[in-house]
Amino acid sequence: MLKIVFAFLVLSLTASAQSDFIITSRADTVYGEVRILSYDLLDRVQVEVDKKKESYTALQVLSFQKEGVTYRPIKYENKIVFMQLLKPGYLSLYAYKIQGQSTFDGRFLIKLNGTSQELPNIAFKKLMSGFLEDCPSISSQIKEGQLTRKDIESIIDQYNLCMETKTTSTLQIKPIESPVPQVNEKSQSVAEFIKRVEAQEFESKTDALDLLKDIQIRASKNEPIPNYLTEGLKTYLSKVPAVQDELNSLLTLLKK
Repeated sequence: MLKIVFAFLVLSLTASAQSDFIITSRADTVYGEVRILSYDLLDRVQVEVDKKKESYTALQVLSFQKEGVTYRPIKYENKIVFMQLLKPGYLSLYAYKIQGQSTFDGRFLIKLNGTSQELPNIAFKKLMSGFLEDCPSISSQIKEGQLTRKDIESIIDQYNLCMETKTTSTLQIKPIESPVPQVNEKSQSVAEFIKRVEAQEFESKTDALDLLKDIQIRASKNEPIPNYLTEGLKTYLSKVPAVQDELNSLLTLLKK
């Protein structure tokens, strides 16, 4: 009997590991045992396949699944951390680890347009009504106390329905044009700096190059470069004196 139970447990654990996977930024799917690794600026995820382990930074991953739960990399407090996806949509609800804790007890809201905020405990009416003001009916119900923090799932459902209706109307009027990435002064300068960094040998070289590649993509699209990327880059290159002058010149250019 004990042998049967043990065999069942082994099979269950094996099936669980096989169901775990990550989707990389290149849209490759890698199946294996998944483990989350937390760092100061960039979380990482480790995948073990046939006793071989490979790690990916939060910049190299679109999402991953562990024990049936979906995780995505999210910008939070000048870091990029992995958060659990609790409720998807135009407005999505995520769970994150509060500093000093090992469980995902924090709640975070993100709109598809990139705006975000923590789910507030204090001043819920003021903060949430302002955050969702692009749907006046939802915003007014929150402001008047008809919808409260305990109704957050209903709030998300109603808001997403509101945005779906507005988006459908907009698409019927004007098609969305996809931006075309371009080679410009900023992206070219980043490309040249990448070559300079590749020629150096230092401990955080891989992390620095990951940040630079993300900066290069944003620069080619003429997107603003977030502070968490430039600050992270300065941190990783702080002990590489040979590139400091070029780094300062590049950061000045990126701010323009």
